[in-house]
Amino acid sequence: MDFARHSAKHRGFHPRLLVLAGILLAHNGSGSASESDPWTYAYIPLADSAGLVSERLAVSIQSVIDRINAAQAAGPRALDDTGLEFAFFAEFRSAHIRDVTWGQFELCIGTNDCPGWSRFERIQMYPEESVYHAAQWRFIPARFHLASIVNVCGVRMGTDKLTHFFDDGFHYFNGLRSRRKNLDPEDIRRLSMAFERAYMGTRITGIVSRADIEANLAGVEFYGEFFAGAAPIIGRSLGGRLVMLRNPDVCDYVTRQFYERILPNEYTYSMLPTERANIRAQKLTTLIDERARRAAMLAHELDGRELARQKSLLLARRIPMTRWQSDFPKIRIVTYGAGMASQWLFDRDFRRAANLFGFDPFKARKLGDRKPVRIKPVEFALSGE
Repeated sequence: MDFARHSAKHRGFHPRLLVLAGILLAHNGSGSASESDPWTYAYIPLADSAGLVSERLAVSIQSVIDRINAAQAAGPRALDDTGLEFAFFAEFRSAHIRDVTWGQFELCIGTNDCPGWSRFERIQMYPEESVYHAAQWRFIPARFHLASIVNVCGVRMGTDKLTHFFDDGFHYFNGLRSRRKNLDPEDIRRLSMAFERAYMGTRITGIVSRADIEANLAGVEFYGEFFAGAAPIIGRSLGGRLVMLRNPDVCDYVTRQFYERILPNEYTYSMLPTERANIRAQKLTTLIDERARRAAMLAHELDGRELARQKSLLLARRIPMTRWQSDFPKIRIVTYGAGMASQWLFDRDFRRAANLFGFDPFKARKLGDRKPVRIKPVEFALSGE
């Protein structure tokens, strides 16, 4: 988003005119504009990665706590609770949530190539193998980057759900923290659906993922428990330092509704309900059912040695996640941008949701807009003094 604003400044445009381009750049290939196929290789068992995700999350939170505490100790910077929460989330957002295009967890699990990260059992899939390609579905899911498949808390999901949880959920949570926006949880659900039915779902991929929305809302709940609630993750010592009160467990938030076989998608090939669009949608749902049945059959019929062989080959895949940068026709960005601009003008909920993603809520002057928070005072904690 900073790049979009920087470009706008030097071209003489107001940054708001480029928010849609910023959203497009930020979400192409990520949780809101990429899709996953949990059906094609459903017969391949995957180890549960919940422990690895929670472990990495605890490391990320502690590293931010350490930096905030060091900055506090370096000079006369005694912040009140709301200012300290603001400083924490500003640092956490910039360092641990998004890697330009993909959410950090989606990127690092998908590539298995991030320094300091454990290796995850995940299935990378070529778009040409997917149900979307077989059904000749819309361009992005049929020929674009697909999110890797991973098992978290016993729930098989695309890693795009982790981007929705950690990234989109973070933006919606910060919308709730704003005095001026005056949002409540029901607003967040409605705005999340507005985004999913617009250019972050229906209009780009032809898919409305209710599971994406559930991941967004779970992320809002997760961030809401960093400093608040009956058992907050972070407290403040009597000396004014942030301390970790408990290690986060991602399984407190992940539910079976993250799984698109439990909470099915809506498929809309065209915004116009033509006969051709209905036939395309029916073809896709039929193929999905066929893939699911075939996966169940293979899980039953393959012997242990063959299953292990196929799993080994799939886990070893290293499909470049930057493939979209060269394969994505630039003319489509213009087309999508024009459509998004139109929706921005005429769809109030889409505009309100886009504002949560398009602008930096952590500039110093924005602190006064933040609702007050009371950080739990503690005398001891896991991270110590």
